[in-house]
Amino acid sequence: MGLFDKLKLDKGNKDFFVWLDSILKDELNNDVKAINFNLYEDADNKWSIELVGTFSFNKDDDDWACDEVFATRDNPFVIECESDWKSMETVFIDLVNEYLSSGKYASKLKEYLAVGIGFVDGDLHILYDKS
Repeated sequence: MGLFDKLKLDKGNKDFFVWLDSILKDELNNDVKAINFNLYEDADNKWSIELVGTFSFNKDDDDWACDEVFATRDNPFVIECESDWKSMETVFIDLVNEYLSSGKYASKLKEYLAVGIGFVDGDLHILYDKS
C-alpha cells in the first residue's frame, strides 16, 4: 500500500463515519440482536463493507452473521485501494474499532449483543461483545 493509497484511506475514515452515521441515525429493525460488518473484494481494486443486523448471536458459531433482518447491501461503503485482502481486513477492522471508540452512534452499536466483522467467505472477528 503506497502513500497515495494511505492518504485516500485517511480521507476514508471521515467518509466511513459519515456513511455509518447516516445508517445509525435511524432505528434499525427491532429484531436486530447483533451487528456484523460484511467485507467484500470487488473488481478494479475496490473493497466494500456493509452493515448487517442479525436476529441472533452465538460467539461459538459464526453462522449467526447469516441470520439477517437488516442490511445496507444496496448502499455499501467502498474504498478504492490496490491492496491484498488481509491488509484491507485490517483497515476495515481499524475503521470499525475507531468508530466504536469515538463515533457519534458508538453507544447505539454497543446496545447490541455483539459487533463482528469479516469477509463473507472468511472468519469473523468479534470487535465488541456485550456479555
